[in-house]
This record gives sequence, structure tokens and C-alpha cells, in this order.
Amino acid sequence: MSTDERRAERLATLRLVHASNVGPVTYRKLVRIFGSAEAVLAAPQARLEEVPDLGRKTAQSIRQAASDAWAEEELARASVRGVTILTLDDPAYPKPLLNTYDPPPVLYVSGELRPEDALAVAIVGTRHCSPYGRKQAERLAAGLALAGFTVVSGLARGVDTSAHQGAMDAGGGRTLAVLGTGVDHVYPPENSKLHTRIAGGGGAVLSELPLGTPPSSENFPRRNRVIAGLALGTIVIEGSATSGALITARYAVDMDREVFAVPGPVDSPNSAGPHRLIKQGAKLIEDVEDVLAELREVAAPLVKLRPPDERLRLPKMGKDKEPAAPLLESVPDARPAPADLRAINLNPREQALFGMLDPHEPRGLDRLITESGLKPHEVLATLMVLEVRRLCRQLPGKRFVKA
Repeated sequence: MSTDERRAERLATLRLVHASNVGPVTYRKLVRIFGSAEAVLAAPQARLEEVPDLGRKTAQSIRQAASDAWAEEELARASVRGVTILTLDDPAYPKPLLNTYDPPPVLYVSGELRPEDALAVAIVGTRHCSPYGRKQAERLAAGLALAGFTVVSGLARGVDTSAHQGAMDAGGGRTLAVLGTGVDHVYPPENSKLHTRIAGGGGAVLSELPLGTPPSSENFPRRNRVIAGLALGTIVIEGSATSGALITARYAVDMDREVFAVPGPVDSPNSAGPHRLIKQGAKLIEDVEDVLAELREVAAPLVKLRPPDERLRLPKMGKDKEPAAPLLESVPDARPAPADLRAINLNPREQALFGMLDPHEPRGLDRLITESGLKPHEVLATLMVLEVRRLCRQLPGKRFVKA
């Protein structure tokens, strides 16, 4: 796609999402029907009104959006502020988020997204955290960063702030901050330096909201689905039974992502949220290795696992027993045949899916699920890893070829 074509696509997408009552789900439905955002904007109102559940008012707003000057102005503002605007067809759009039910049609990015950010874990919790919660957020974020994960959170006070800081303070780890405001609007104000540090080299600040959008209560639950969608799993550290962190956890469950919870003092109101999640089946975690143990099949070939004598936690020993085997072993130095060198250190699941791909004949997602015998979310997660390692490419229509 040429630069001019990419610009036209961004303009059309901005105009369409700016129309009244056009959210992520409606946007994707319209694009599936008409083929592109430009085609939707060019469609006659009568044709738009034929779309199920759209309605006359929404069809009218789409027709009016076709000549909306706001989109041109938004692109100019983004350019001045050094903000990148990604659409669903952009190669840089985060793959984990793309594989969710309602990914944002537009994603504003201040800073730099990298392919390795696909290996991410979210850390969320209450804004009114205790010293214990702050310590756990910093400790877990630092450990994940040292293991090669990107840490995702929401730049809010409390747990979020500690998670971002812990990741970046751990030898230059990466972190993504997802806002419930425009990326150029810092909230809370006291996190201005943290915002600048993340966008300036520690990772990226992201939002689906237009530039200049101020904080509003209805926008924060929306951003929680983006936090969950960017990550392989979500860790909840402190939060009441009605905490927004539990909304993020519910989104993670809906997306077939892992949910982890850090236990706290039984007499603390902030323990109610994590303890409820644990009762409902969330993984209780004490340290980073508990997270790695759950994610090892996806992450093992890519994260920086420590040798046994440098582990984040020493193996537990029973009385008069030998040390327990570590949860994760270092990746073996395999020496495959020359034909397999590109697939070095793939785990069995990745090897199976990699072997099903062909460089010339695209394989559809449904076919890969059927032939592999794996669950849909397992296939999507494994294909994501293969894409990050540049072993496969995704084509339109969720078709995949060996790269």
C-alpha cells in the first residue's frame, strides 16, 4: 500500500469511527459488508439503512461523516505531536489486540510499538493501593521485564504507576500504558513525567480516543478491554469487590487469556477483588515463576529464561527430599537439520502448526484448528508467536502462510 493509499485509508477510518453510534463492532460489521471504510462512506444512505440494526440516524451520520473535515485536522494534530495513528490493516497494529472480538478501529500511539510487545502481561489494581500492593506491583513488573515480557497497565495512580515504574527500572524493560483519555492528555497530572518517560523510550502510550479527549468515567472501562487484549494474561494486585481491575480480568476471561491474582491480607478490603478471582479459578501467584509456568508454552522460545542457578525463586524443597525440579528449564541448544534451522527451539505445539503451513498455499484459521486438534485460542496464540518470530505471515481473511 502506497503512502497516499495509507493516508486515504486512515482518513476514511477516522471519519467512519467519528460518526455517531459507530463503535468497534459496528465498524467491523460495516467494513465486512462493504469491503472498506472508504466504501462504507461512499455507500448511498438507502443502502446503509438496509444493514441490520444500523438505523436511519446512524446511516445519516455516516453520510455526513464522508465529508467531515475533522479527520484531516486530526491527522495534522497527530503529526505535530509525533503521534502515530494505526488502523486495523496497518502491519504495526498489535497482533494480540487484533485477535480480540472488538479491537479499536483506530489506535493512537505515542512512542514505539515493537513486535516483541506481543509477549506482554498486564498488571492492574486499585488506585488506593497499600505499600504491600505497590511493592508487589514493582517486584512482579521488574521480574517480567527481566524475563523479556512487556508490562501493560493503565497509567493510573497506585498499582498501575508502580507496575510501569518497576518494568522500566529493571534494566530498561518495556511497558505499554493504555489511557482512558487522548494520548496527549496526561491523567492523573502527577504522572506527567512517567508519561513522558514511557513515550520517550520506555515503550508506548496508547489510546483509542481522539487527541485532546479529557478524562471521563465512561471511557475507563473501555480502555480496560484494550489492556486485557494486549496481554497474554492479566495480574490483579489489590482491589475491592467492585474495582475496575476486575473489569479488566473479566475482559481477559472473555478473550481466553490467563488471569492471575496476588493474595493479600484477609482483613484488608483491597484483598476482596483478588481473593474473589482466586475462588473463581484465577491462578494464585506469589512470584514471576508462577506466571511463567502458565505461559511457558507460548513464551518459552522467546523470553529470557534463567539457568537454574540464577532463578527468580529457588526451587522449593521438602523435608529430606531433593530440590524440586524447576518449573521452566532453559531452552535446549538443539541442532536441527539444515531445513529446520528457521524453526530452532520451537516447542511441540509451534512445530506442529509451523509444519502445517505452506509458503505458497494459504491455510485458513478454521482448517488449522481442525487439523491441529487445538482450541481456537491456543492456535491464535501460537500463530502470534510464529508471526513475532517471522516464521509465518497473516493474510486477509485470517489465512496464514509460512514466511
